[in-house]
Amino acid sequence: MNYRTILNEIINKHIEIGIEVEKHRVNQKQSLSLKPFPEDLSASLSPYVKREFCTAQLEFTMPYCADSDQNVDLIRTIIRRADQQLNPEEHLWPYSCPPKLSCQPDEVPISQYPKESTEYRRQSCQRYDVRRLLNNGVHINLSFSKEAMTYLIKQLNFKDTDELYLQIAQHFMYNRWLLTYLFGATPFAGRDYFDNNPLDRPVRSIRSSSLGFANDVRGDYRSVQHYIGAIDRAVEHGELLQPREYYESVRLKSGNSKDPHRILEHGITHLELRTFDLNPLIISAVTEDQLRLIQIMTLYFVYQPRWSGTEVMKNLAAATKMNEQVALETLDQQCSYTTRGLALLTDILSFINEHQLGKVYVEVINKFSECFKKPTTSLAYRVYENFAAY
Repeated sequence: MNYRTILNEIINKHIEIGIEVEKHRVNQKQSLSLKPFPEDLSASLSPYVKREFCTAQLEFTMPYCADSDQNVDLIRTIIRRADQQLNPEEHLWPYSCPPKLSCQPDEVPISQYPKESTEYRRQSCQRYDVRRLLNNGVHINLSFSKEAMTYLIKQLNFKDTDELYLQIAQHFMYNRWLLTYLFGATPFAGRDYFDNNPLDRPVRSIRSSSLGFANDVRGDYRSVQHYIGAIDRAVEHGELLQPREYYESVRLKSGNSKDPHRILEHGITHLELRTFDLNPLIISAVTEDQLRLIQIMTLYFVYQPRWSGTEVMKNLAAATKMNEQVALETLDQQCSYTTRGLALLTDILSFINEHQLGKVYVEVINKFSECFKKPTTSLAYRVYENFAAY
């Protein structure tokens, strides 16, 4: 096969995505359900529905698939069926920030399964505001097939799989502000979320800002050793209870393990992108075009120049500030980094055209470019206009 044919094959068949979507169960008063985890869901749902931090949470975990349409169709079907099988007095809450609490924060029922996680969850509730721990989101796990990985390592002279995945992780971390702009969907939170609301206006993403998750430990993406070392030090210094508490926007993963040390023996098998709010306007919480954008960005990032360790540290320090600024921007104002965002999307569009990757990806880039040109077409603005549950 010629070069362009290979890249076309990779983008369409060899960048596999596994979606995880977290949602709360709420009662008829739109408050957090206090009922036990639903044990009577049909057997056909059991491979896809898992327990999460509190008993009201369901995590929908999908198998890996390179086809964005199939991915979204499956998770839409699974979530809808699960919602239909809940107690008649319950339904699934579509929003990332938690619903109104039905009890005091320290009385929120915490999942007792698996048993080895119970103590960690108990300690987390003692340490953090449980309302932050109840934030839900979409996690996108992505990986290259073995064939694609072999080709890209040889073609672009990467040392190994770890080095290639690190490059992608660095660029997703650096550009996560763009994903916050495009897919931020928490412009407000319920009255229970803050004791004293620091916001006087709707914003793009409370969940993706410093008002979201409970800790702000920053990672080190210069190498696998630096990444693991930073997490180890955070645990040693008491900043994290366990490595699983590392909440950065991108996790390096090896198999299903939450222990980053597994990477040293088995290597990085996939990346977990954790930066996405639930899209509350659709039951799937994630769209086909969103997945296509992630796929094309993944391939594009592989082909970008490599950064030195100093450049990685400098760029990611700047990225943290950029993401915070974008997350807390006023909805109807132009993004502070519109010029930068449009330039990146234009470069990706050139990459698509140069390698003849397909019309569908051109349309995706054009669609999301429009969101920068017209802030009122952004997801956060549409959620603010249409979401009335609060």
